[in-house]
Amino acid sequence: MNFKFILSLLLVALAGFKLTTSIMNPEEAVSLFGGEINVWLYRFIWLVAGLVSVYNIYRENNKLKK
Repeated sequence: MNFKFILSLLLVALAGFKLTTSIMNPEEAVSLFGGEINVWLYRFIWLVAGLVSVYNIYRENNKLKK
């Protein structure tokens, strides 16, 4: 396993955790980098980060099979 693969797995886990906690503890706004943003934008940012990481894992696995 290389560093990029492990980092992608950690980011998927973190994104899943952040999405789950934001749904379980609903708020109007959340703090991100010291500023307040809408909770839906916050969830979207973490969703995109998780999906990009899943895509990177998928791409790395296909590269290793070839």
